[in-house]
Amino acid sequence: MTLELDVAQRTRTTAAIIEALQGACPDSICELRGSLAAGTADAYSDIDLRWTVGDADFHGACRKVGQMLEGIGEVASLRADRDSATHPTYRLMFARLTALPLFWRIDLEIISRDHDPEAIQPQRKPGSWSATNSALMCAVAAIKAFLRRDPEAGAHLVSKGFERIHIPVPAVSPRRQVLVLAETIYDADDAYAPLAAQVRQLYREAFGGHEFDG
Repeated sequence: MTLELDVAQRTRTTAAIIEALQGACPDSICELRGSLAAGTADAYSDIDLRWTVGDADFHGACRKVGQMLEGIGEVASLRADRDSATHPTYRLMFARLTALPLFWRIDLEIISRDHDPEAIQPQRKPGSWSATNSALMCAVAAIKAFLRRDPEAGAHLVSKGFERIHIPVPAVSPRRQVLVLAETIYDADDAYAPLAAQVRQLYREAFGGHEFDG
């Protein structure tokens, strides 16, 4: 099986997300950011968005993101970035839709109009962030880097993935390490085995019969 990415699907989904979020908060603005906004996106680029909402709507918007996305498609995963999970005026949310390739994660910034970068954050709850999930997302990002012919970035990302789960980086080629990382998690963590299997499949689709090269 080869890797097939329908960029038009990403465009349609992005438009649907923007419409849904702005519809949920009529005075809000949802806009592209990152490479999509700059016009430099390639087939592997994430869906990067910024949603600016009224001060009184901020916390409700953060709570209801999952519900809004469910109106577009089944949500496979939704989590907050651990560095902003309790910020009173800013949140970075990561979402994956089941129907979209792993490459096309939704990275959604939610910002209150009175955003204060220096605001004090309450302490986040233990267990609100998964190192295993983060490691697998590093693997996806590494695959993306290798496809973009940036082996240095790929090696750094997969190394960071092993660091997340406190396992030494194996003495194989950096690209091969991606597959080892996915298989290690598949064998060790039942909760994340399905996602690890998806990462492994993505790897094989990306590199075909050359999965052990590089």
